[in-house]
Amino acid sequence: VRQVLKLLENPYNEEVRVEEGLLQDATVEVAASSDTENSRRMPYHISFTDKLLGDANLSPKTCDSDECKVKDLIMVVELSKSQSYFEGNDCTHIKKLFTNASSGVYVVQPIGKSKSFKVFCDMEDDGGWTVFQIRNGLDSLNFHKGWAEYKEGFGHASREHWLGLEKIHSLTNQANKRFKLRVDLKDFEDGSAHAEYSEFWIDSETEFYRLHLGNYSGNAGDAFRGPGTPEEDQNGHMFSTYDRDNDDCKPCIFGDIVIESCSIMHGSGWWFSQCGMAHLNGDWHPKNNNIGWMSGVHWKTWKEVPYSMRVSQLKVVSV
Repeated sequence: VRQVLKLLENPYNEEVRVEEGLLQDATVEVAASSDTENSRRMPYHISFTDKLLGDANLSPKTCDSDECKVKDLIMVVELSKSQSYFEGNDCTHIKKLFTNASSGVYVVQPIGKSKSFKVFCDMEDDGGWTVFQIRNGLDSLNFHKGWAEYKEGFGHASREHWLGLEKIHSLTNQANKRFKLRVDLKDFEDGSAHAEYSEFWIDSETEFYRLHLGNYSGNAGDAFRGPGTPEEDQNGHMFSTYDRDNDDCKPCIFGDIVIESCSIMHGSGWWFSQCGMAHLNGDWHPKNNNIGWMSGVHWKTWKEVPYSMRVSQLKVVSV
């Protein structure tokens, strides 16, 4: 019991171990809403190695006795050991079933798909946002990847990552569902801005994951469409990587600069036109060295000069 309480009080200390067999007979099942066809497990993916215990919103503060604390910990450890998940179709679905669900990593299975996968769900404010990109420089994650990696995804769902084009396609093409996109941006001067698009989906790989956007709103400017010229408009364009060039540069000429491939020039994959004003998968640059780079985390309708953002996040919600 002392070991159990020690782990409960310090769940992030991986040197603390529960004796083998202590929890062998413990099983924890939490029934979900009655409108699900089967009893579901608790809607949290809890993993000590991922250090996501805090996302589960399980706290000894709600317990008044050692016995209560032990029961809470048994539930947490058992869910971690068995890799138990709640599977919703997307984060919006999970939020509707569990209105008090907190932000964290969940497992979703889009309608009509046989495979499930991990996503980060932003449950703050209105909540139910499925995040498919995070940039913040904390992991120094390299986004200079090829087609196969952008298709499957890379990084960790709770940190810097790209979810994967195939997963984004399966999320945004569910039957009888429509999604909107939100782009959240932060600079190095404590400023923030956002852009929302009333509709968002991408086509399948046979169409090279072509981008589709609805109407814009927000205070960051509509960088995806730019000033409205066909050369800058990225809506309706296919995804490009250095090994799968689908942009409109055949080549592009900007003054004395000749560009054969936007992906090669920017060092990443994106929905490039010629090449466009939105590009959030470029090189991440630290403070005081984030201006003037050709490749960066750019949203040029908010920061007109080549200003590379401190943080970007792309996420969708069902509407």
